[in-house]
Amino acid sequence: MSHYSLFTATGAYNLGDELILLQEYMYLKNRHKEATFSVFTYDAKSSLLPEDPSIEYLSYFPHNLKKRPLHNVWYFIRTVLTIRKSDAVVIGGGGLLYDNEEGQSFEKLLRPWKFRIWLAKFFGKPIIYWSLGIHLKKENEAKILSLFSGKNIYISVRDAESKKTLESIGIKSLLLRDSVLSYDPEIPKLLIKHRPKIGLSFRSWFLQDEFENIEKIITFLMAHGYEPILLNHSFHPGNPSTNDDTFLKDLKEKYQLRSTENIEETLETYKELEFVIGMRLHSLILSLVHAIPFFAISYGKKTDEFIRSIHYEYSLAARIFDIEVFKKRFMELEKEKNEQKFALSAKNDTIKREISITTNNFFDGLEKS
Repeated sequence: MSHYSLFTATGAYNLGDELILLQEYMYLKNRHKEATFSVFTYDAKSSLLPEDPSIEYLSYFPHNLKKRPLHNVWYFIRTVLTIRKSDAVVIGGGGLLYDNEEGQSFEKLLRPWKFRIWLAKFFGKPIIYWSLGIHLKKENEAKILSLFSGKNIYISVRDAESKKTLESIGIKSLLLRDSVLSYDPEIPKLLIKHRPKIGLSFRSWFLQDEFENIEKIITFLMAHGYEPILLNHSFHPGNPSTNDDTFLKDLKEKYQLRSTENIEETLETYKELEFVIGMRLHSLILSLVHAIPFFAISYGKKTDEFIRSIHYEYSLAARIFDIEVFKKRFMELEKEKNEQKFALSAKNDTIKREISITTNNFFDGLEKS
């Protein structure tokens, strides 16, 4: 029997992060039927994982250290004991190492990962980095070397930019796409709709003149007969700057928009949509796996690279966004809706096969070593 400790960005009320965990858990469970799991999380209530007696949830250490010092003593002890008993430590996918967000200290972000990796090395546990995203300024690249150097460390990254970052500090890695691309939704039969629904997934800080431009997008879509739905991907209660639910609250009330209220509702809503206009990486990925024609508003390297990797033409850069160009390009996308649905479905089938082969090869090599 194998026991895995899973470390992802779980419990931060972010749909993409919860889907990453779900896909990784399902793969390992299918590969090792008797496997058990310790899932580290900031809040178990936000997880999309099924109820399974093979899963135990543990709080991250540190977590609200100043407010709950005594709880953190227990979190620390459980972290040590759990890593000690594990057969492998999995550092799940997503953009876990980054320094490009407002209000986020890279040094503060890095310290807990150094502690967890040090513990795994101390107890001689294999460390598996699974489709990791790394987005760092040049001056910070060398600071992560200790996370990836040593024996029994197996590294896969989700994009070429992350691979280049590791190569710059002498670390080799395997390119393994974001695990959410393996998500296989049950798509219901189309229902007769009074107004076609279009999902909007925005995030704060990155779009030029963000409130003005988002309002123009909403009014343009409503004038063209669409029902815009705000697809909230992040509901982090302690970080307003990443909380999609509060970001567009005023526009939601002004235009009486439907707005998803939790990550489960967001995921289910994708099944209803004709189009998606998305900024968040996993809104673009979920559009692809549902074969929904989408218009990407790219805000960073990870979204740029995803768009390039699938050779997708309907996108604009957030920092130099032009509403008139958007309107023209979106109307072109409307005309090509059926062709794009077919193309996205074919691309997703190809990507799923590629991920399956690459992931199996990754774990086959790990288990033989």
